[in-house]
Amino acid sequence: MQVRNLRHALLPALTPDERSRQRSVVALRRLLNTHVRPRNIDLYEQEGLPAFKARHGREPRTLAEIDAALLESSGYRLWSAMNRSAQELIWMAAGEPVMRDVERIESTAEQLATDSEKLGALRMNPSFKPPAEIAAVDIHLQPGGYVLERNDRDIVAGALYENGGNVYSFGQGIGKGDSKAAAVIAHLDRIRPGFRPLRILEIGCSAGAAACAYAAHYDDATVHAIDIGVGMLRYAHARAESLDVRVLFELMSGADMQFDDGTFDLVVSNNLLHEIGRDNRRAMLREARRVLAAGGIAIHQDVPIREAPTPVHQVERGWDQKFNGEIFWNQYAEDDLVADMRAAGFASDEIAETRVEKISGAGGWYLLTGEKSG
Repeated sequence: MQVRNLRHALLPALTPDERSRQRSVVALRRLLNTHVRPRNIDLYEQEGLPAFKARHGREPRTLAEIDAALLESSGYRLWSAMNRSAQELIWMAAGEPVMRDVERIESTAEQLATDSEKLGALRMNPSFKPPAEIAAVDIHLQPGGYVLERNDRDIVAGALYENGGNVYSFGQGIGKGDSKAAAVIAHLDRIRPGFRPLRILEIGCSAGAAACAYAAHYDDATVHAIDIGVGMLRYAHARAESLDVRVLFELMSGADMQFDDGTFDLVVSNNLLHEIGRDNRRAMLREARRVLAAGGIAIHQDVPIREAPTPVHQVERGWDQKFNGEIFWNQYAEDDLVADMRAAGFASDEIAETRVEKISGAGGWYLLTGEKSG
C-alpha cells in the first residue's frame, strides 16, 4: 500500500536549514492544534461570554453573536493570530525549496511526461475554464491557489500542494504513513470483500497522490483522474510516471464530466466536498452517479467536521472559512449531504455516512458512500 511520504523525482532536495524550518513549522502547528486549540471553548466560557454579557447585558442569541463573543477572548484572538501565521509559514517553509529547485522540477516533469515509454497520459482542453469559485481563491492560503499557471510548463501548483500539504498534515497530527486512499481502500475491503474495480475515476485529483495509490493497489485497473488545475495535472502526471504507475489524467470539472454513462466501477473523491460550492458539489454528485456502472460504488472522503456538539463548537469550527481561504467549509459541514445524494439519484438504502480511522495518526475521515444497484 502506498503512503504519503513516498520519494519521487519531483520532490525538492531539502537543505538542512530547510528541513529544520519545516520541522519547526510542524511542531508549532501541532502545539497550536493539539494543545492550544482545544482550550478555545473554555476561553469562550471564561473570557468571551462574560465580556459579551457585560457589553450587551444578555447572552448571545445568534451564531454571529456567538462569534462576536468568542472574539472578546484575548486568548482566542492570540491563538487565531498564531494559527494564521503558522499557516502562512507553511507556504514559506514548503514554497522556498520548491521555487529554489523549480527549474529542475519542471525539466524533470517535462522529461517524464514526454518519455516514449511513459505509462499514462495527460489530456488537456485548451478551451477549458476553471470554475470562478475556485480560481478566485487561494484555498488554505496556497499562493496562487489551485489553478496557478505561470507558463505553459508550470507545475508549481502541484509541487506546492504536495509539499505544503505534507507540512500541513503532519502539523495536524496526521502520521507520515497516512493515506486517504488507503483509508478508502481499507473501507472497501470491509464492506465489499474481494471487490476489484477495473475502471476507477478520481474526481479532483490535485497533485495525484491518491490516484497513484489507487493505481498501485488495483494494478489491473484503468485509473482516470480529473482536476481543474493545469499545473496540478502536469505535476500529477509526472509524479505518477516517476512512481511507475499508470494513470490517465484529464483537465475536467467534476460537475460536467465528459465520460459516458456507466463507465466506472469505482468513483472516488478525496477532500473535495469541502472545496467546492453547493451547486458544483450537487452537480458533481449527480455526475458521479451518472458515470458509475451498475453495481459500482462512489466514495467521497473528506474531513470529519460535520458534527459540532454545540453552537459554540460550530462557530469555532468556522475559523478556517474566515481566516484560511476555505470558503465552503461551513456549507460542507452543515448541509444535508445524504439529501444531496438522494437528489443525485441514489436510493436511501444505497447511501451511507461513515467515519473511518486514519491509517496513521490520530483521528479519522468522513466517508459518504453511494452504491448503484444493478
